[in-house]
Amino acid sequence: MDYIDYDMNGFDLHVIKTDRFKTISYNINIRFDDEKDTERYMGLLSRLLIQTSKKYDSLRDINVACASIYDPSYNIRVLSSGSKDILILTASFANEKYTEAGMNEANFKFLTSFIFEPKIIDNGFDREVFEIQKEKLLEYYRTMKDRPQDYAGGRLSEEMKCKKYDVMSLDDLIKSIESLTAKGLYSFYKKIMDEGKLDIFVCGDVEPLEIRDIFSKLIKFKGTKEKIEHLVKQTSYNKKERIIIEPSNNVQSNLAIGCKLMDLTDFERNYVFVLYSWILGGGMNSLLTQTVREKNSLCYYIYAVRQNLFETMKIYAGINGSDFDKTYSLVKEEMNNMEKGNFSLELFEGVKEIYYNSLIKIEDSQSEIVGNYTSELFTHNDKIDVRKKQMEKVTKEDVMNLAKKVHIDTVYLLKGER
Repeated sequence: MDYIDYDMNGFDLHVIKTDRFKTISYNINIRFDDEKDTERYMGLLSRLLIQTSKKYDSLRDINVACASIYDPSYNIRVLSSGSKDILILTASFANEKYTEAGMNEANFKFLTSFIFEPKIIDNGFDREVFEIQKEKLLEYYRTMKDRPQDYAGGRLSEEMKCKKYDVMSLDDLIKSIESLTAKGLYSFYKKIMDEGKLDIFVCGDVEPLEIRDIFSKLIKFKGTKEKIEHLVKQTSYNKKERIIIEPSNNVQSNLAIGCKLMDLTDFERNYVFVLYSWILGGGMNSLLTQTVREKNSLCYYIYAVRQNLFETMKIYAGINGSDFDKTYSLVKEEMNNMEKGNFSLELFEGVKEIYYNSLIKIEDSQSEIVGNYTSELFTHNDKIDVRKKQMEKVTKEDVMNLAKKVHIDTVYLLKGER
């Protein structure tokens, strides 16, 4: 597998040459600052771009064009990545070696148009499409409480204050989206195009110079070329954790516990933290699952999620409201056990093995290959061979020392009726 990077006119092109697949993976990534005001634009922008293009008047025209180039699969979304948000187009299509000559370039042109050539009318997005997608997004947020696990996660993010700005409440976010106009969203889109950082990834059995030539003609971008930092370091936490309890009409209760990690080294963040979160709450053999779910039958589910770029970890559990005190006490007890080293070497070595296996599987998937290379470039992750060697260095004592740096900051309970 060969990795070739090109410094293009206003953007970076990354070609990953491999003959293991009959398809070509194509990703467009535009990174921009994660700010409070951008939150209201993100979901609507991704919904709109996939529905509009200057070259195609309707979804029927888009479908006809797809059929003519052997039906590529594609999606557009906006993801949070620490201090940045990323507008992403991900796509996959059959290599022209297995279809007909010219199809690679035809697919690149078709897919690129959704990001760079949206349908604009009177200096705004197509208003009819805008209003339809806006209402669909509002419906998603208005019904958030019907998805209690999502709602609890959102409320925890709002209360934890781990970003550089205060996260909007759900009601404020809905009001903010209601006030959006087609012209306002287009102004935000233009800002991304003017100030964002563009990276393009192509993975497959291709000739890198041919790909470079295609994109030198296809894309002109005037955004930034400056180095971008994604990491958001936590500098403080609640010495006495905040506990927020909100009533719910649901039967089940949803518990979300937010932890902040302080003063991490790069080695701890990238390797020790992985093992810590998996041992604590990463699967059926984890401490939380075995203690809270299996031994005490206190929850329907329980797991921990690490957020490396925010230096945070969140623990989610579905419980009966009456069991909150006991559940929370057991969670703290197991976190204390992590500090004391009260976990088996068998479990420690087992999660290491899971990590090694996950590295091996990367090369079996184009999307995983691209995702891994993206993380190397965007967030300075080590290369696969280095990651294995670094993980081998992690000791049980490293995990115990990191456990002392994990602090419960905020506890949110969406308390059901049971």
